[in-house]
Amino acid sequence: MRRLFLVAVVILSITGYSYAATKEELAKEIVKLTDISKMTNSVITQVMHQQADQLKAVNIPADHQKDEAALRDKIRVKLEENVSWAKLEPEYTKFLIEVYTEEELKAILNFCSSPVGKEILKKEPILMGKIMVMTQARVQSVYPEIQKMTRDFTESVKRIK
Repeated sequence: MRRLFLVAVVILSITGYSYAATKEELAKEIVKLTDISKMTNSVITQVMHQQADQLKAVNIPADHQKDEAALRDKIRVKLEENVSWAKLEPEYTKFLIEVYTEEELKAILNFCSSPVGKEILKKEPILMGKIMVMTQARVQSVYPEIQKMTRDFTESVKRIK
């Protein structure tokens, strides 16, 4: 897959992007084409679902349901203040500008604008979702061992003192 992407980038870079644009304009156009804002904003939704599940597990008494709702509202506001697309977009654009040359940005833009590039972009969230689920499952499976290793270490350090 990586080889295919690199070949496509090289081929498309030879043709060049159709107008002379600044790196910032190219980066912003890539941001629009890749629709990264949807993926980023979905993180807030995922965290809110996880938070709701955690609160359900606690069995909040009925007389504190309003407090729970207020907590969820505060969490949503905090997340939106820190990880909403409006907050992340300038940094994301800056990273594209810092990491890629103008020629590379043009090649990426050409690729993302092509029929194959558009199809890959449509499928990217599916791929990322699968990778995220797999990674989280692996981390969760090893996490008890990591906790034990950390406990053992801290206990051994305490004994040395």
